[in-house]
Amino acid sequence: MNVLGIDHGSKRVGLAIGSTDAGVAAPLKLLDHHGEAALIEDIKAVIVSERVDHVVVGLPISKDGRSTEQTEIARAFAAKLEEALDVPVVLEDERLSSREIEAHMEAMGGKKAWKASGLDRDTAAATLFLQSFLDRMKTE
Repeated sequence: MNVLGIDHGSKRVGLAIGSTDAGVAAPLKLLDHHGEAALIEDIKAVIVSERVDHVVVGLPISKDGRSTEQTEIARAFAAKLEEALDVPVVLEDERLSSREIEAHMEAMGGKKAWKASGLDRDTAAATLFLQSFLDRMKTE
């Protein structure tokens, strides 16, 4: 089963792709957020081209586990996606992905080295929480 990870942001949306068969997630692409309707159409095109069977949207929860305004925005977006798509949409806790990305950035020599590598924070976040989802699927 092919799975699309989505790190939804107000300006950029990071996408990652993974497979439950291989159990591996990888960065896919970065989309500019030019309105929800256009974004959903862009995601639909990716779902068709990548033969996606399942979508995982990152759920930004505060460090102490509470919902924030961003949490509610992500939930509403996931609900709209589920209405618009022919595939299941689930939410995945993404609160640790930011810390991991910061650690990777530091290990690579900071923000300048990170940017020079061509990596971006949004697709990296999508890849991390999608990998977490795939790892959990293996054990269930």
